[in-house]
Amino acid sequence: MKQFLLVVLFMVCSMGTAIAQSISGKVVDEKNQPLVGANVLLLSKADSTYLVGTTTDKDGVFTFANRSDAGFLMFSFIGYRSIYHTLGEAENIGTIKMQIDENLLDEVTVVGSRIINNAQGYSLRPAGSGLENCNTSQELFAFLPGISVSENKISLLDKFPVIYVNGIKITSQDELAALQPKNIENIEVDYLAIGEGATTKGGVIRITTKKIKDGGYYGYIALKAGALTSYGYNTSTPTFVFNGSIGKWTFNYYAVNQHQQLIEDAEYNYLYESGLQTNTVSKTRSWLNNFGNRLNVSYEINSRSTLAVSEYVGNMTIKNKQNNLVETILGNNEETQESDIQIHGPESQFVQQTVAKYVLSTDDKGSNLEITADYYHQNHHLEQLEDKDNVRTYENSTQEKTNMFQFYPKYTHKFSGGKELKIGADYQFIRYNDETVGLKNNADAHTASAYANFSGMTKKVMYSAGLTLQYNQMDVQTAKETTFFDDVYLCPQANLMWMIDPQKRRMFGFMYQCTVSDMPYSVINGYQNYSTPYHYTTGNPNLHTPTTHEVMARLAINRHVSMMFVYGHESDPIYYEHGVDGQNESITWSRPENGKYRRMLGARIEFSYAPTKWWNTKVQAAAMQDRFVSEKETLQGDWGGKFWWNNNFNFTSTFGGSLNGYWETKTSFENYHWQPVGNVNASLWKSFSNDKWRLSLQSNIWSKGRKSRTEGEGYTSHYHNATKPTSFTFSVTWNFSGGKKVRHRVEAESIQQYNKIEEKK
Repeated sequence: MKQFLLVVLFMVCSMGTAIAQSISGKVVDEKNQPLVGANVLLLSKADSTYLVGTTTDKDGVFTFANRSDAGFLMFSFIGYRSIYHTLGEAENIGTIKMQIDENLLDEVTVVGSRIINNAQGYSLRPAGSGLENCNTSQELFAFLPGISVSENKISLLDKFPVIYVNGIKITSQDELAALQPKNIENIEVDYLAIGEGATTKGGVIRITTKKIKDGGYYGYIALKAGALTSYGYNTSTPTFVFNGSIGKWTFNYYAVNQHQQLIEDAEYNYLYESGLQTNTVSKTRSWLNNFGNRLNVSYEINSRSTLAVSEYVGNMTIKNKQNNLVETILGNNEETQESDIQIHGPESQFVQQTVAKYVLSTDDKGSNLEITADYYHQNHHLEQLEDKDNVRTYENSTQEKTNMFQFYPKYTHKFSGGKELKIGADYQFIRYNDETVGLKNNADAHTASAYANFSGMTKKVMYSAGLTLQYNQMDVQTAKETTFFDDVYLCPQANLMWMIDPQKRRMFGFMYQCTVSDMPYSVINGYQNYSTPYHYTTGNPNLHTPTTHEVMARLAINRHVSMMFVYGHESDPIYYEHGVDGQNESITWSRPENGKYRRMLGARIEFSYAPTKWWNTKVQAAAMQDRFVSEKETLQGDWGGKFWWNNNFNFTSTFGGSLNGYWETKTSFENYHWQPVGNVNASLWKSFSNDKWRLSLQSNIWSKGRKSRTEGEGYTSHYHNATKPTSFTFSVTWNFSGGKKVRHRVEAESIQQYNKIEEKK
């Protein structure tokens, strides 16, 4: 195995020997620190007009293909004097040191929002696009290629990505609520999760916030209140965010406290082959209090090394209360019974995360070493109490504890000509304890992985290839038995992108990746876990780990239209069988099993356009089909479609809004069948006093609840979400800043245009 990996790695590295000439370099500030997201424009030799542009990465490094008609480089960044560099014959122009412009007080942004494609995905800067004025970060992300937003959750090609903010992996997407779009400096999107382990399928999003000058600070305080029109007061959320810099120290702190009523009106129908039928009208009215806060502190040890520490603490409590009116029909409508069932009980969850990260710059080309240690703790407690016709019929208590430690060093080496080698390792240990009444279960899981990835570029072609070697081990102990599970995986990745016309953003990309599915404790453990008094899930210790091979092709016709095509083949897919308990017909169960294979087909088209200076729009349409084959049957899913329409408006510099819609057609998957579902939401915002104050109104205008059908052994179930979610949320935000002023960049299409802008100041 080792010899094979060395041979493959040598072949990959040798691909860079035939690289055409490119332009590369590094941009640093007045303290010789890398400038992340600095604009680098390639200008024409004849008349200094704009040819192509890029931005510097997290190490301040830039690279793009040279052109015969190129003559100059233009460098610009917020608060710094623009620099012009005459191109010579050298591939690497070295280090460009920017100087602060004390006289630059106003912002003029023309081209800062350009998307820069690469083999793995793309990067962009929101500034100057109008998207930095979006109410929320979710509204901003909805306009990015390949990304869609539903119920405030971000998905990348219909999968949930790993998200980093300033190099720290966030615990959940709820943390993005504290991130204002105007404070985002740069966004990197990788469709393939290189270095995240073989079990990560959703890609990676890396967010970099704007750099704080020494002695400066900024932040905001926001108050939010909302109501559901059919139910009254629903939520209140105060938020506090502070960012500051003193000398070699940089601080970031945020705290969010959400107080929300959880409302669900639902209808359930179970029809059993025996003739028994149950109809349930369920009304849930619960109160949630969710507090989360994170403190990030970084210290600049010297000009080449930085140490950062992040601490997150969150606590959630829910007062559950559910009323169920149950109608039971026995023996072909011969007898009908009605019951009033109440399910209630407290639920709480405590989460703590501690992250330490050390970054060392090893050369002036952007090579660096990163060492990260991550500790995560979660304590979840749930009480389930059932009263049937005012008589206590069911009690259950669950106490779950999860402790995780992760250590992952990685090294990135950058060569001349845009070539790059990434190598790294990852070790993760998880201990899970489940103390349910009458049961006690423990699980220890070890994961160790190593990866290598090599990328490069020619004049019009970007490429990368890599391998991930991963070992998984899980030891599950219950009162009845002990289950040991382990396996080794070798997963390759490959990317190729051809820039057909860089100026018009025409490109064709091809991606391949192999991934393995994560095997959680719940699917291995064989004991019965009741989610409700009438349904339990049992694990299967004999499961095989699914492996997926996925191929994706993406085509950008121009800067407005792009298309994606996906084919996936999954071996040993895990699906859930459903059935009726042999001792109590009113209780159903679910159990995971392995199928033979699953084939997935998908296509997506995106159209982005700005019809006017104040209107940005994006339309997405996706179609997918699933074919599932098991030992028992073959299920050919129907073609299903998803449609998104996002609109962002900047009517003036102080007034804007959004209008977004989503629709999903009828579809099927395995033994699940879903009816169409959709929603429409909108927002308006108004700023005052140079955006020191902002008022906003958000509304869920219309929504069609989910209807579904599940086919099990011995029964068929129907579900309808009858909640009326029409809502209005009002928020007021106070933005503050102080210390040294944040300077703003000047960007232009040519040297002549830049000079004209300067003259008008």
